[in-house]
Amino acid sequence: MKNFTQFLTEAEQEKSKAVKHLAHLGGEAHFFGKNESDADLTRLGDLHKYLSGEKSSTKSVVIKADGSPSFEMGHVMNPATGQKEFGVAYKGASKGYAFNQQDIEDKFGHSEGLKSKMGQLLEHGRKVVSKLHGVYQGDFMGSGKDKTIKQEGDEITHQENLIKYHYPADSEEGKKLKKAKISMSLHTRIDTPQPEYEVDTSKFHESSDVHMFNNKLNKRNVDYNLDDRAAFEKHYTNAGKLLHSIHDHDNLVNGHTEHLQTYINKTVREGTSPTTAGYHKHLGERLQKEVDKVKRPETKLKKSIDMQNMTNHVQQNKEDFDKLFKAHKELDSGKNILLRTLENSGQNQKHTINDKPTNPEGFVVAYHDGSVSKVVNRSKEGFSGQNLNK
Repeated sequence: MKNFTQFLTEAEQEKSKAVKHLAHLGGEAHFFGKNESDADLTRLGDLHKYLSGEKSSTKSVVIKADGSPSFEMGHVMNPATGQKEFGVAYKGASKGYAFNQQDIEDKFGHSEGLKSKMGQLLEHGRKVVSKLHGVYQGDFMGSGKDKTIKQEGDEITHQENLIKYHYPADSEEGKKLKKAKISMSLHTRIDTPQPEYEVDTSKFHESSDVHMFNNKLNKRNVDYNLDDRAAFEKHYTNAGKLLHSIHDHDNLVNGHTEHLQTYINKTVREGTSPTTAGYHKHLGERLQKEVDKVKRPETKLKKSIDMQNMTNHVQQNKEDFDKLFKAHKELDSGKNILLRTLENSGQNQKHTINDKPTNPEGFVVAYHDGSVSKVVNRSKEGFSGQNLNK
């Protein structure tokens, strides 16, 4: 079974320390096993304490930026010269860093859009990041050249993904964005022993060509009222009791983790509640497709037996799967209370999706032990649902 710490960071790679996956706080650890579930409960409780003003292992909370592509940027070793030079890479650096426009062509020429954005990052990113600043992971948030930064009436907007960001044209932020060649969000420093998730962008050089997206949480405006705290604690306690009453948590989810995650995404897209019956139906349909794809009789028989064993396992452990899905609902309800508190702290930009007001994509919570989670609205109407259905 995959260790959840590895699942959270997947950070130790030969070419990159970029964070590949941010786990949903209170949303998926219980599908990995008991230890992972218990650790996630602790993290959820720590965010509750942090918002309550109590001592907590929560280190920082920042606003998640909805940009594209995700990239790495900074001064790294250029294997062609043996010197540290400014370069950019696609998230994870699977193609390695590009140090000049020919590198951009060689690595990203298969996609005109990606080549254009990475080329712009290489051209303008060096204006704000020096050798002393480090290496960062970020998101491309807009381009004047590509007209994803533009003036619309009395607002300046930028959009590279689902969410459009708005600023009054006569505001200081709006004026900076209007002049900028590109907008970027640098959210994680990755050349440190542990990734640093609260980046102080004031330390970078200033350039009118580069707009730095403000992803800071307005901590002074956080108002976690007593009613919300009590409601959270009720959901949190219920979830803990349900999860701890599961007979053999590890054995229950063994082999089901990926299918459970896919099923939850399906319920988010559809706006339905996850249930044991729903999962059993989803599992049977998905595994039947695997059976239908193969032609060799012996392979088809093996996959058919595997399908029967897995679906039978769900039926035979219905009581514990019921507890798992009830706990999922309680965790999601508790997480949504924390999310609403964060959203109500007030944002640094106006957000819309398809011209309708919306909240930020979500928030990233970093802990002192180096773990990190994302807090996102996973309803059909929230960011996850709209993103899955776009």
